[in-house]
Amino acid sequence: MKKRKQNDLRVFLGGLAMLAAGLYWFMSKVTVTSSFFSGGLHLGGFSVNTGLIVVPFIASIIWLFVNPDSFLAKICVVLSVILIIAAVIMNTSIYLRPTSLYEYLLMLVFIFGGGAMVLKVLCDPKYKDKDKDK
Repeated sequence: MKKRKQNDLRVFLGGLAMLAAGLYWFMSKVTVTSSFFSGGLHLGGFSVNTGLIVVPFIASIIWLFVNPDSFLAKICVVLSVILIIAAVIMNTSIYLRPTSLYEYLLMLVFIFGGGAMVLKVLCDPKYKDKDKDK
């Protein structure tokens, strides 16, 4: 029997379709909630209301407008923005809705099987650059 050659474009597109379908299926089962404005932020042993997180940002913006050449004011603005982003991330919860084991395994096969097919084509050594001394 003659071995059939693989069509790399078909493998790539099939893997990409599997990856996209698996990720869509998985993301449709995930619920994301946030309690940023109703929760609190726990830093070390301190508990800070999330509304108070914006106070350093407001103070550093005022400081930056009063003294635009101040390097310390710019650092404070950056640090307060990082603190706000960290507070939002810490108060975000991600839940996977109840699903059967069969469905979950199929999602994983689609995601990782499709990703493997795409990587197989992208990492194929026959497409790498040959000697550059020509």
